[in-house]
Order: sequence, then structure tokens, then C-alpha cells
Amino acid sequence: MGSVRRTVEGGELSSAITRNAAEDLTLSPGTPVVALIKATAVSLATA
Repeated sequence: MGSVRRTVEGGELSSAITRNAAEDLTLSPGTPVVALIKATAVSLATA
């Protein structure tokens, strides 16, 4: 498992991703990505 972080206006998104998915997407540090959010539940915590 790995993680992907994406800076967005007002914060940062973080996503867990499998090694296979990262390889399929040919991800490496600095690779531009688009974040698509689909969730039935969202967990929040205080900063």
C-alpha cells in the first residue's frame, strides 16, 4: 500500500492506493493527478 497526496484550495486530500494501482497509473512523485471523490461515508477528525 502507498498513499497519494493532492493539494487543493484550502487543504490537502490523501488517498490510500495499492502498489498495483500506482503501477497501472504509472504514478511517481510529481505526476499530475485528478481527484474523483465517490463515497457513501466520510470520516472527520479535529486537526
